[in-house]
Amino acid sequence: MNVLLVACIIVFAHFVETTTGFGATVIALALAAHIIPIKTLVAALVLIAWLQSAWIVARGFKHIGWDILIRRILPLAALGLPLGMWGFSALGQVQLKAVLGIFVMAVAARELAHLYLSGSAPRPVSRWKGAAALVGGGFFHGLFASGGPLIVYYASRQIEGKRSFRATISVLWLMLNTALIASYAVSGGLGDQSVVLAAYLLPALAVGVLAGEILHTRIKEAAFKKMVQAVLFFTGVFLLV
Repeated sequence: MNVLLVACIIVFAHFVETTTGFGATVIALALAAHIIPIKTLVAALVLIAWLQSAWIVARGFKHIGWDILIRRILPLAALGLPLGMWGFSALGQVQLKAVLGIFVMAVAARELAHLYLSGSAPRPVSRWKGAAALVGGGFFHGLFASGGPLIVYYASRQIEGKRSFRATISVLWLMLNTALIASYAVSGGLGDQSVVLAAYLLPALAVGVLAGEILHTRIKEAAFKKMVQAVLFFTGVFLLV
């Protein structure tokens, strides 16, 4: 029964991520952490998230914005990552997670208001604000594997087109999750229970991905931008759960 409930959560979470390119891990963790032991759940989620990212990257390879990914997003996110890994043992995660959640909600609400009131997308962020968002995203990812919202905020303003946006950030998730899986394998965090749970959840992943692909191809650009910010807002809510 527990696995069936988690499977329903996975369908929803990966439907959202396949449509927009982000959100699955935060959503699934917030909803399923009360059902499955957190260590088992996190490793399983990383495994299936890797498969989903690989699928999206393969599907949208020609739309990847390699220039902004290699020259801007990846180096700055990587700069913040070790700081977050240090902070994992030195700082108060609960308080920082709440700060991130509130900040993401406020930013997404502002972006949604702009989209609905003006009808146009917000302008790209300044160079220094963008750098702060990316380093902060890397920091929070190293702290509790939920730095995506800050990176998504930056990417949603800098990358034009839903296909390019989704494909580009999916490459980043693929790289980060590859590093996490390698780390789990070395440290012993990739246990049999996590692998078995991930295997059980594969059908749910497939359903979520298929439904997300259908919506992604049909949704219009303006509606996609609004959906990205709405998902970003609720990601902030889930960070507070």
